[in-house]
Amino acid sequence: MAPVPTSEGRFGIFTLPYAPVKIAYHFYDIPQRDLPVIMLSNALSSNFKTLWKEFVEHFRDSYAIILYDQRFHGESPLSEHFDYYSKGLTFEELADDAAAILDHLGIARIHAFVGLSMGATTAVVFKARHSDRVGKIVVAGSGLKSAPRGAEDVFEARIKIATDGPDGMAKIAPLTLDRWFPGEPGKKFLNEHSTRRDEFLAMLRDAKPEAFVACIRALQNFDLTPSFEKIKQSGDSKDVLLVAGAMDGPLPDVNESMAKLSDANLVIIQDSGHIVNVQKAGEFNEVVAKFIA
Repeated sequence: MAPVPTSEGRFGIFTLPYAPVKIAYHFYDIPQRDLPVIMLSNALSSNFKTLWKEFVEHFRDSYAIILYDQRFHGESPLSEHFDYYSKGLTFEELADDAAAILDHLGIARIHAFVGLSMGATTAVVFKARHSDRVGKIVVAGSGLKSAPRGAEDVFEARIKIATDGPDGMAKIAPLTLDRWFPGEPGKKFLNEHSTRRDEFLAMLRDAKPEAFVACIRALQNFDLTPSFEKIKQSGDSKDVLLVAGAMDGPLPDVNESMAKLSDANLVIIQDSGHIVNVQKAGEFNEVVAKFIA
C-alpha cells in the first residue's frame, strides 16, 4: 500500500482568520486535471497521515483530496495565545474551520465531505451551516447527540488519564485501540496488520492531551437533531450517507434512529468496529464510491 503522499500536492499550515489557531492541511491534487474534491475529517486523537491511507490510495486517481488535522491535532500546533483547551471546542467551530480551509485554498464548493467519528459529526454540522459549499456527506461512526451523564463520567476518566503526566496519552493509547477495534474481528485485524496497528498506537501515543481535552468537550455537548432537521428541510437528506460498524457499540442502533429522523441513507458494515474505513477498507471505499459517484 502506498503511503499518504507527502511530496505531491500542497502541504501547508495557515492561521485561521478569526482565531489565533493554525491548521495543517494537505491538498492532494493532480495538476491540469479538474477533479472533483473530497474533504476528509478525522477522529479524535488521530491525524490525516495515519487515518486515511487506504482511502487515499483508492480515490487518489479520481478525486482531488483535502486532508487536514483539526485544531491542535497532528501537524496543527497548539495555540500560542489563548487557552482553548479547558474551555473546549464546539462542532460549530470545527465545521467553520473546514470552511476556512476551503477559503484558504480558493475552493468554493467540494463534491463530498467524508468524516469519521468526531469528523463525521463535523460533516453534519458543516452540511447544515455551509450547504452551498458541499454536495454529499458521508457520516461514519457518529452518534446523534452527547451521551447521557453517566457516559460523560467515562469521558472525564479518560481526560484524567490523558492529562496525568507526560505519559498520559501513552497510557490511554492501547485502551483507545481496543475500543476502536473491538472483539475477535478487531483482534484478528490488528494481528494480521501489525504495521497499521503500530502506526495507530504511535499516533495515539503522540496525540496532544490539550487536543484530547478540547475536543472531548465538544463531544460532551452536541446534538445533531437541529442540523439534520435543517438538512431535511432543505431537501438534501439523500445527500447524506450514514455508515456504522456493526460492532461499534450502540452506534448501529443509534444510526438506525438517525436515518429515520433525517431520511438519510444508511449502511451497516458487518464485523467492523469504529475505524470502519481501515478495518473494512475495501467495503467502506466501495460504499463511498457508489454514493458519491
